[in-house]
Amino acid sequence: MTDDADILPGGDAIDVDVPLRNEYAATIRLLVSSLGADVGFSIDEIDDLKLAVSEIFTQMVETEGTDGTRRAHLRLTVDESSLGVHLSAGADAAPLALDPLSAAILSSVVDAHTVATDGVRLVKRVTESAA
Repeated sequence: MTDDADILPGGDAIDVDVPLRNEYAATIRLLVSSLGADVGFSIDEIDDLKLAVSEIFTQMVETEGTDGTRRAHLRLTVDESSLGVHLSAGADAAPLALDPLSAAILSSVVDAHTVATDGVRLVKRVTESAA
């Protein structure tokens, strides 16, 4: 198991739990968008973050089912130049296996990502030109 410190930035941590159902994907995207704007991301970088989080959340819903009995835990870590996301469906959740398309999408829209038994971690950093 990878420790959050291995990939996620330090700084403030925000924890949110939502039912693991498709209709809550917009809630997570909105939260990530707001924090991305606070960090100083461009509109394109915020769109990248929203795409990455949506991709992972959707895969988790498909893996765990849509009855809403499971919850997704989202930990966001924010510092002055980056945003980290750890998204999990709980310790007893089925391991998430990214298909090649999802892995390619994540590789193109975030600076780092890892998939572990306890969830998925994403990191997006402000580009030099936006800073």
